[in-house]
Amino acid sequence: MDLRSIEDLLKVKVKNDIIDIPNENKMWNKVVSNLQKGDQATTKRLMKPKLVVSVILMAIVLTTTPVLAKYSNELLEWMRDINGNGIITSLENGFGQEINKTTKNGLGVLQVHNVVSDENGTTINISLDIDHDHSISAAGFDDALLIMEDGKEEKLDATVVYNKKYDKLVGYLHTDKEISADSKVILQIGGLSEIQTKTVKLKSLIQDDTKTIPINQDGISQIKFISNEYRNGEYQIDYLIELEEKNNIDHASLVFSFQDKRILSSGVVYKRPQPNVLKLSESFRLDKNELDNVEMSLAYNDRGNYYPEMWQLEFEYNYNLAKKSTYTMKLNKTIDMGIQKLQLKNLVITPSRVKIYFDKKNSNSESNEVFINYNEVTLQIGDESLEGYIDSEGYISFETQGVLENIKSKQISLSFNNARVSYKGGKQDKVRLTNISNEPNTIHTEIKGFQIEITYYSKGNDLIVESESNDIRFGGITQSVIYKKDKRIFADKRSEDGLHRHNNQVETFKNIKDKDLTLNIFLFTVYEERPKTVILK
Repeated sequence: MDLRSIEDLLKVKVKNDIIDIPNENKMWNKVVSNLQKGDQATTKRLMKPKLVVSVILMAIVLTTTPVLAKYSNELLEWMRDINGNGIITSLENGFGQEINKTTKNGLGVLQVHNVVSDENGTTINISLDIDHDHSISAAGFDDALLIMEDGKEEKLDATVVYNKKYDKLVGYLHTDKEISADSKVILQIGGLSEIQTKTVKLKSLIQDDTKTIPINQDGISQIKFISNEYRNGEYQIDYLIELEEKNNIDHASLVFSFQDKRILSSGVVYKRPQPNVLKLSESFRLDKNELDNVEMSLAYNDRGNYYPEMWQLEFEYNYNLAKKSTYTMKLNKTIDMGIQKLQLKNLVITPSRVKIYFDKKNSNSESNEVFINYNEVTLQIGDESLEGYIDSEGYISFETQGVLENIKSKQISLSFNNARVSYKGGKQDKVRLTNISNEPNTIHTEIKGFQIEITYYSKGNDLIVESESNDIRFGGITQSVIYKKDKRIFADKRSEDGLHRHNNQVETFKNIKDKDLTLNIFLFTVYEERPKTVILK
């Protein structure tokens, strides 16, 4: 599995758990991906992702024979390093357009190499040749815009990394929007910030009760560990990176190595609990007897020089070329997702990506199922399958890997599996907490057939409630509530806050003076297979 596939799996986890990834992390993921290229051959054996992506082949109806652009080996080499397979498929099969135009300012030369634009989005491959006498790992931009002929502007996400071999900043600009047919556009980018990756070697892998490691470098204060565990061959760690108020750090994360070789770990960046706190999770697979030899480091990107210079370049894209490679089908299917339904609208297949667009509709169901989030989404086209994820922007996304013909003759189906179901607690889902004091008390209860252990105690004026199940099918108590007359009291703080991978929870209720009370389970989650298949054609 390549890094792009791993990234897509992370998107599944992120989107299904409604976790925010800051924009800067999209860029950082590409930076890390690019910098890891040299270690991939020797470290792939250490990384066994939890989800296995099928070998993917894509079927496209070709209505004409495209003219292939003659890209240099150099150009294709760095584009393969940072682009998704769908974009490379489009370029190699002639569904992108060669632009090959340059513009220059006092900082250096911007070159637009090619564009791939269709109904599923627009990607512009660029390179920047700028003067520098110091180390650069990547670049960020204040502005990256496409300005249309009618004056409308479309914001672009920039992924630009330094390629040492060619001594250039290389990358791409992307938007999920399509460029209008055969229109002239102006590309405008500027406000370049140089980004340098740095590492701090730490102690060996955390396997004990260590809570913090001081850093005190470049605005990073310390790393605070929330939890770590080794289960079923996988090591998982959750932690906070605390920053000083004034810092230049957009992103930082732990990296791991074994016998001096980088381990490719899966990581998730959560919504920041505080402006100066990064919250992350990492996991990787390794034999337990090898964990003692795993080294741990902190890697982070530090912003360096800033240049306000702007580049502008006009070009025209032949959109009709992309249209010839697009297969579109109207859909009228509904997917039940608990209190919401996904109303499927269109299936759009292009060489760059496949998307199923949907609208969210409220459900009138009386069920106690609140949300159903699927970790596995598969699009089956004939004998070929694509693994995808549900995006909060209103589509299910699948990346292509190749081009086949005769899609019209093949059956198309959409399958869901491996669900994480959120339930509302019932009247029976409650426990009585008695003799509350600063000495922990432990009681046992059952929720939907799962055995749950609840430990409670007071800490100052607060009530602490810890809950856990030994059954990995139980996803944890999401939220508890205390009823006082007509008032509902929810926890002011919960340990999970997005760490949905574990089935334990710690809730803190502020200013609880009662020594005896009833704790009601408000929401909890369960992992279920829930296989579901919808025939689209």
